[in-house]
Amino acid sequence: MEEIKKITLRIASILLITFLPCAGLLMVYFYTAPKIAEYYDIKEKRAVLDIFKIPYRIKEKKLFGLTLRSYDKKDVRESFNKNITVEEMSPPSWEMHPTVEQAQEATVEKAPEKGAKAGKKIYKYVKEGKFQGIGFVESKLGYGYNKSSFISIFICVEPDMETLKGIEVLDHSETPGLGGRITEESFKKQFAGKKVKPNLSIVKERKAANPNEIDAITGATNTSKGIEAFINDAMKEFWELQKDIKW
Repeated sequence: MEEIKKITLRIASILLITFLPCAGLLMVYFYTAPKIAEYYDIKEKRAVLDIFKIPYRIKEKKLFGLTLRSYDKKDVRESFNKNITVEEMSPPSWEMHPTVEQAQEATVEKAPEKGAKAGKKIYKYVKEGKFQGIGFVESKLGYGYNKSSFISIFICVEPDMETLKGIEVLDHSETPGLGGRITEESFKKQFAGKKVKPNLSIVKERKAANPNEIDAITGATNTSKGIEAFINDAMKEFWELQKDIKW
């Protein structure tokens, strides 16, 4: 009987030791998940506003002689909702056309699968009745130097749909100081006014000279070419959504 009590106590101790860390991690998750979601939501809205040059309130504080700048989240949301029109477009046609097998299976009515790909959100800006441009967020895996991670970029084009208004890198896992320099203003500002039709080209070993050319990041050729492929693929899909060209 005494042996059974010892075994029971040991099992209970193991379960308790296992449960407490799991419970702690779960609590941390439920606490941080909304804050992380809010961070990325505000970051995306700021990217849209910045590319379209729509102002929002910036706060400044002095601390030990340093000027700390932060943004007013409420004003970011209000400025975004007031100026930006958000629409959702259907997936491109190559994702909608069924195979022969799928067409045969379609004779039996099925409910939509959970996790099916939704349409892309696009962001439009109209100022004083004049269309200023359109943008969208693209997230893809396998571009840049780190092929196992996602890169997320807000891409915005002028009303002609083939000239870049600008880009903003929202998320990446590239090497700091090398591929991570894709977030630097000196790299990003090159994209404004560049042609993406028929395609964008990032060049190295010479200065960009043509309307569709961007200077590569020194020492980060793979990431530079990855961004080139990323934007070209994203624009191809965007044009398909716009029914601008047929593939």
